[in-house]
Amino acid sequence: MKGLFNLVITLSIITPVTIFFGYIIMDEGDQFTAEHYMVTGLSTIPLIFALLVKFLMTGAEKE
Repeated sequence: MKGLFNLVITLSIITPVTIFFGYIIMDEGDQFTAEHYMVTGLSTIPLIFALLVKFLMTGAEKE
């Protein structure tokens, strides 16, 4: 279970970075719009949920 959480957290960290650089490459370096920032920010939601679930499950694994 611990390995699964580490995988989800790793993928959740890589996703916003990939989206961020993907927009730079697709727009050929043009400035970001509000939608670009919103999508990049929203892509961090899985990371927040994965960290929350991992935090809540740490007590359950010890017992």
